[in-house]
Amino acid sequence: MKRGLVGVFGFMAAAIVTARALSLPVREKPVRDMVGGAEADDKMPTHSRTSQGAEPHDQDNQLPARPRTSRDVIQRGVALGMFAEDVSFSYAPLLGEIAELGASHVALVIPLYQAHAGSTTLFLHTRLSPTLEEIADTIRDARRLGLEVTLFPIVRLLAPRTPNEWRGRLQPTDRDAWFRSYGQLLGDLASLGNLTGASRLVVGSELSTLDGDITQWDKLLTFVRAVYSGTLVYSANWDHYRYAQVFDLVDEIGVTAYFSLRDPKQPSDVPTLVSSWRRLRRQLESDLARYDKPFLFTEVGYRSRAGATAAPWDETGGGSSDPGEQQRGFEAFRQVFTDPLGTRGRLDGIYVWNWYGYGGPQTTSYTPRGKPAATTVRQLLSDLERP
Repeated sequence: MKRGLVGVFGFMAAAIVTARALSLPVREKPVRDMVGGAEADDKMPTHSRTSQGAEPHDQDNQLPARPRTSRDVIQRGVALGMFAEDVSFSYAPLLGEIAELGASHVALVIPLYQAHAGSTTLFLHTRLSPTLEEIADTIRDARRLGLEVTLFPIVRLLAPRTPNEWRGRLQPTDRDAWFRSYGQLLGDLASLGNLTGASRLVVGSELSTLDGDITQWDKLLTFVRAVYSGTLVYSANWDHYRYAQVFDLVDEIGVTAYFSLRDPKQPSDVPTLVSSWRRLRRQLESDLARYDKPFLFTEVGYRSRAGATAAPWDETGGGSSDPGEQQRGFEAFRQVFTDPLGTRGRLDGIYVWNWYGYGGPQTTSYTPRGKPAATTVRQLLSDLERP
C-alpha cells in the first residue's frame, strides 16, 4: 500500500460528510474517460516511487507545521505541473530541484477536465490527472523539503469544438450544474489540502466568463471554507483581471503575467522589455489599489523560443528555440520587481511557470530547467526575499 492511503480515505470521508451537510452532490466514485490528450510542455523520464524507495508511514506525522499567512514574507514560488501520465511517477526529484533553486513555495498544478466549453461535468482524468493519493504524497514530499504548498487546479478541455475554446471562454449549458460539479472537485482538494497542510488553494484560474458570477462563487467558497482553513486565491487572466469580481471573496488576488512586452517587430533586448514591465507595473498597481489584499503573480513564464516575449501566452507548439529570449524575459521582470532599495510595491509573491518537463536549451517549452533562464530565476527568487 502506498503511503498516504489511509489519509486519503479519511479526507474523502470528511469531504462527503461536509458536502452532504451543505446539500451538495457527492462524487464517491471516480469518473472515467476514454479520450486523452494533455497540454504538458515536455514528457518526463519516469521517477518511480517504488524505485526511489517508499518512506515509512510514521514519517507522515513528522511534517512541519503549516505557516500562517503573512504579508511580511513574500511567496518566492515555482509552479510544478502534475502532468505525468505514469501513475508510478514521483515528483520528489523535481521538488528537490525547486527547493535547491531557492524557492520558498511550490504551486502543484492539478489538471481538471471537461469535454468542451459547453460541458457541465468536470473530473480528474484517469490518465491525464493525478490521483488524490498522488497529490497527498506530493504535498508531503514538498513540505518535508520546507516548501509551502499551493494547490493550483486548472480546467482543461478534452475535446474543444473550436480552436478558440479554452477555460477562459467556458459557456456551460447549465451554470448551476457546472458550479456543482466544479465544487465537488474543489471540495475534495480543499479537504485533502487541509489534512496534508497545504497553505493555499487557488479556487479558480483564468475562468474569465465565470469569475463575475458572485452568487455562484459565494456559495462555492462558503462550502470550501467549511472544509479548508488555509488561504484562498483566485488567479485572473492577464487581460481580464480588472473584471474578476470574485477577487472580493478571496484572501489573495492573483494575476497571470502573460502580458505582451513588445511588438513582434521590436527587438527583444532587456531595455525594451524593462520599459514595458515598468509601464505594466504602474498600471497594475493603479488598477488593484482598491483591494487591501496580498497581490501575487500566479504565473510568470516565457517559452524558450523566438517571439516568446511578444506573445507569452502562446502555448501552441512549434517555433524555433531561443533560450536567450526566455532568459531576457525573466531578467526584465527581475529588474522591475526587485531593486537595490527593495521597493517592491504591492507584490506579495510570484510563481514561475513551470518547472515540469525535460528542459534543455534545444526545447521550446516554458520550463527553465537546463536553460540560461534557470540562473536568472535563481537570482530573482533570491532578490525577492524580504529581510
